[in-house]
Amino acid sequence: MRMKLYSASNREEVLALIYQEMGTDAVILSEHENDDCYEVRAAVERPTSVVAPNFATKPTQAPQLQVNKYRDRLKDVLTWHGAPEGFAEMIASSGSRLTGAPTDPAAGFSSALEGAIGFAPVQPSLHEPIMLVGPPGSGKTSTAAKLIRRACAAGANAVPIVGDFDATAGGHQLSAYLQQVGNNVENHYDPEDLIASVAEHREKGTSVVVDTPAINPLDPEDLQRLKDLIHLTNIEPVLVLSAEGHPLDLEESVRAYADLGIKRCIVTKLDVVRRRGGVLFAIASGKMNISHLALTPFIGGGLIPATPNRLARILLEEAPGAELLKGAA
Repeated sequence: MRMKLYSASNREEVLALIYQEMGTDAVILSEHENDDCYEVRAAVERPTSVVAPNFATKPTQAPQLQVNKYRDRLKDVLTWHGAPEGFAEMIASSGSRLTGAPTDPAAGFSSALEGAIGFAPVQPSLHEPIMLVGPPGSGKTSTAAKLIRRACAAGANAVPIVGDFDATAGGHQLSAYLQQVGNNVENHYDPEDLIASVAEHREKGTSVVVDTPAINPLDPEDLQRLKDLIHLTNIEPVLVLSAEGHPLDLEESVRAYADLGIKRCIVTKLDVVRRRGGVLFAIASGKMNISHLALTPFIGGGLIPATPNRLARILLEEAPGAELLKGAA
């Protein structure tokens, strides 16, 4: 057995020195805190190889202590955001393992989120037509306007189509949102007319965004009607999901839409909620991809492509104590 006395300014630095020279098999025999230093006597059973001296001005912290502290702070941030404990623990543990507690606190979050949630933005040109679906109050119509304006800015000939089957004046609302663009909104009160219009635009190669009536995810008949519409139009449905709500309610909603084959979602109202962990939990649970994030109600902006790093930084903006992550890394 080889024994040695180590000293440094604090316990963490002493342990780092011990693990660096003796390895993780080292046994702590005694510890003593003096006025000007911290002393630890350690021993190791196996022979240790000679290690070149480290001339760094300050020894690095013990890796395991570093990772644990970083993981705990990530979990604290997600818990503050209202994420269920199991989901918060999974993301925090994954983030600390994948990144090795980096100096950039968003990097751990980014890596972990990328492992739990997919990211698939809608192309600005809207080369493939899409149909926006979602529950009442999710912001489908304003999102349709944002996508149309985005397509026009990209030089695409995009046509907004409204399925106003419940006669709620959805076409007038979308027209009001788009008045500065000058688009002519197609408003269809009958599903067959909408299906025929979509087929006509597909033949012409025109970009299309379809705004559909609100669907209650708790109503089986509503879901069946939406399923039929998706099948008959044969265009990709994209869920528009508000960040508001209880995590378990959001999870039920996302799972109901996911069962219809919906793969992508646009998260809205991120500007009116501070706690955003519930909607992330729901999306991960439903195995959906996030397409875009709506950060403002203004039609001219606020719809940005979702990326893991961007989402991580949004989570860190509001959470108390998030700045302490740098101290943990």
